[in-house]
Amino acid sequence: MKEQFAILPELPIVGTLKITTRDGKTLSSINVVKKQKASQFGDFFLHCFQELEKFLNAETQELAIPLDLKGLTPFQIKVLKEMKKIPFGQVATYKDLSLGIKSKAYQAIGSACGRNPFLLIYPCHRVVGTKDLGGFAHGLKMKKELLILEATALRSNQVGEFSADQP
Repeated sequence: MKEQFAILPELPIVGTLKITTRDGKTLSSINVVKKQKASQFGDFFLHCFQELEKFLNAETQELAIPLDLKGLTPFQIKVLKEMKKIPFGQVATYKDLSLGIKSKAYQAIGSACGRNPFLLIYPCHRVVGTKDLGGFAHGLKMKKELLILEATALRSNQVGEFSADQP
């Protein structure tokens, strides 16, 4: 099947997103794009949009979107899986990630975070430097806004049907 994509309607914080699939069942990437007119899309893309919208409106802590990891290296997958362990509303340092995957390849870890094709699903915005926010492929303004969204949702003790007291 040929790669398909959809331009989603503008979402809070992230703006306009282009999402792609190779098989119509799994997501192969999420990219921030300049404001464009939303495209028409079928059930799979509608599901992805609804999941992203729920997350960005603090109605859920997790995105239930099946992923296609083809094209990623084993190292990138290891970094992404470690990143996924960072709880909603919390942060971890690049050093924390390196300890988790038992690698001192700090630059490669930062690079894997920067090349994360699954914005929000693998929460690269939760990875910070030891002395500052670190980097973010989509700009520090967006990174700060995502961290504030999560911290605010937890502080208000309301994230959809979740409570901050639940594991």
